[in-house]
Amino acid sequence: MGKLVKAEFRKILSTKLWWGLLIVALLVAGSWAGMLSSVFDGIAAELSGSEVMRLAGLELDEISFSVVFLTRAINIATIFPMLFGGLAIASELGRKTITTSFLTAPNRTMLLGAKGITYAIWGAIYGIAIILAATLGIVIGTGGDHLVGFTTWLATAAAGVLSCVLWTLLGLGVGALIGSPVGTVIVLLVYGLALGPISDLVFTGFAEGDANVAGALPNGAANGLTGSTAADTLAAEIQANATGMSSVSSDLLEGFQDTARLAAGGLGSFGLFASAAIFLAWAMLFLALGLWRTQSRDIT
Repeated sequence: MGKLVKAEFRKILSTKLWWGLLIVALLVAGSWAGMLSSVFDGIAAELSGSEVMRLAGLELDEISFSVVFLTRAINIATIFPMLFGGLAIASELGRKTITTSFLTAPNRTMLLGAKGITYAIWGAIYGIAIILAATLGIVIGTGGDHLVGFTTWLATAAAGVLSCVLWTLLGLGVGALIGSPVGTVIVLLVYGLALGPISDLVFTGFAEGDANVAGALPNGAANGLTGSTAADTLAAEIQANATGMSSVSSDLLEGFQDTARLAAGGLGSFGLFASAAIFLAWAMLFLALGLWRTQSRDIT
C-alpha cells in the first residue's frame, strides 16, 4: 500500500493540476477574506456603539467577529479541493491511463484504497493552505485590528481542514461514478456554485418546510461544519466578555449564533458534531459508490 500511495503522489506532482487549482484556491480564499473583513472594519465603530453592544458591555476588540469572514472564505474556496478530487479518477478513466495502473497494481481494491488515502492527504494540504491564505486576507483587510483569537482560529482551522478533506473525498467519489472529467467538473460546479447554495436558501427561507433540511444535505452540512464552529466559539466569547449584564440572555446569544451561522454560509445547519457526522456520511457514501463503480468498470 505504501508504494502505491507513493506512486500516486509522484503521479500528482508530475502534473500541473495540483498547483494550478491550489493557486486559484489561495487567491479566492485570501481575496474573499480580505474583502469581507475590510468592509466589516469600516462599520466596526458603528457596531461598537450599538445599543445591543452597549447593554451587554461588550467591546468589539474582545470578540473575534472576523472568524465569520474566515469561515466564509474557507467555505467558498473548498470548491477547489472538491474539483481536484473529482478529477483524480475521472481524468484517468477518460484518458484510459488507469488501465496501466490496474494491470500493475496487486489488485483494484489496493489501488483504489491508495487513491483514497492520497487524496485525503491532499485535501488536508489544500485545507491548511486555504486557511493560511484566508487568515492573511483578514490581516490585510483589517490592518491588524479585530483579528481572530488563537483558540477560535485553531477550532475554525481544524473544521476547515476536515471540510476540505471530506470535499476532496466526495469529489473523488463523484468523479469515479461519472468517469468523465468534463462531466465531473460540470456536475461539481453546478452543485457547488448553484444547486447547493440555492437549495440551502429554499429550505431555510423561501419554503415552509423544515429549516434544518438544508443542514442534512451535503452543502449545508459542510458549511454547517465550519459555520457552527464559528458561531459556537463566537457565542462563547460573547458570553465570557459580557460585563454590562449578569449574563447575555439566551435569546440574544441565540441571535448572535444564528447571525454568525448565516454570515458564514451555514444556513439551516445543525450543530458542529451533527454537521460533521452528516457530511462525513455523504462523503463516504459517494466515495464508496464511486470506488464500487470503478472496481467493476471495464477498462479495456
